[in-house]
Amino acid sequence: MKRKRISGADRRSSILEAARSVFAERGYEGAKTQQIAAAAKVSEALVYRHFPSKMALYRAVLRQLIREQNANFDSLGLPEPSTHSLVLTIKHYFRNCLNDRPTHQAEATRIMLASLAGDGSYARLIYRRAIRLMTQPVQQALEAARASGDLKGEPIDAVNVSLFLEHIGSMISASRLTPTPSIPYNGGDEALLRTAVWFCGRGLGLTDEALETYYDRDPEVKETAEAPARKTRVRRA
Repeated sequence: MKRKRISGADRRSSILEAARSVFAERGYEGAKTQQIAAAAKVSEALVYRHFPSKMALYRAVLRQLIREQNANFDSLGLPEPSTHSLVLTIKHYFRNCLNDRPTHQAEATRIMLASLAGDGSYARLIYRRAIRLMTQPVQQALEAARASGDLKGEPIDAVNVSLFLEHIGSMISASRLTPTPSIPYNGGDEALLRTAVWFCGRGLGLTDEALETYYDRDPEVKETAEAPARKTRVRRA
């Protein structure tokens, strides 16, 4: 039986996938090209045919992670200028951090943590990009919340707001990288989600009344809940 020939693009993709896994497990310094070749089931010479150096391979993995960062922002959304949007954005972000991490997301988290513990170059790049994307929407949402009376106290810089929220979410995500969560929070995930939103919301200066008002006012949940009622009214007609 004739063996199917693997294209150069597919081979390069498989090497990238293997490199991502090895870099996530061992960091840049600890990763060896021999290990990457073994994980990709190719020779080390073939790895170098596609990537001239370990650094070139690492940078290719980082470019892939940056594209995923853009996709994550698109899927989670940025806050619109309202208290409602601000509360729900924080809630959705922390829910995402608490969910089981797909392999690619878990690897991205590990690579970020390895960069923070290493030379920090990748982490600095990711945080600079996040600041450019987040600062203006967060600032506008904070201003809207203050104008409506939902936000009290001394203003906090929007850059620091975004970063502090990310720091808490990243540690929650990091604690879920192992089969058994490594940080022993009290309560189940729904209770922990609510606590995280209240902890951060109060820290920002959001009132308890605003948090109570908007925490469960999720348009997606509301639409799903109302759909059967609309159908019932049609049947009665």
